[in-house]
Amino acid sequence: MVKPLPTFVLFSLLSMWGCNAGISDKDLVFVAPSDVSLLMSTEATKLFGPELRTVLIDCRETARYKKAHIPNATSIPFGHLDLKLYELDNAGVIIIAGDTYNDAVALAMSKTLMEIGFKNVKTLRGGLAGWEDAGEPVITKE
Repeated sequence: MVKPLPTFVLFSLLSMWGCNAGISDKDLVFVAPSDVSLLMSTEATKLFGPELRTVLIDCRETARYKKAHIPNATSIPFGHLDLKLYELDNAGVIIIAGDTYNDAVALAMSKTLMEIGFKNVKTLRGGLAGWEDAGEPVITKE
């Protein structure tokens, strides 16, 4: 016969541990293109001190980045994050940009960076499409 109290206690403990595992969508912070444009301006980068800088990461594949990207964005494809993580040293704010609204790759990269331990990770609302829709400049391959 199974004793109900120990089983209940074990189930409760396992449930508590399972609920606290990982980063979820509710942990994501989205920023508008106008806010990113302000953060990327040279005056705003001084807010975080000389060592810390705002970094805009384009997490799309390199070919897509070369075709069109946001000015001053750094290309770090999600699949190469482990190889290029050093590029985020001394980053104050990290902004992740994908292709479009609810871009699965941008959301995954934002969550991964938070899981690694980066504290100030934000996701560009709308990605490159939202940036263009807001009338912000885009660098395109001619």
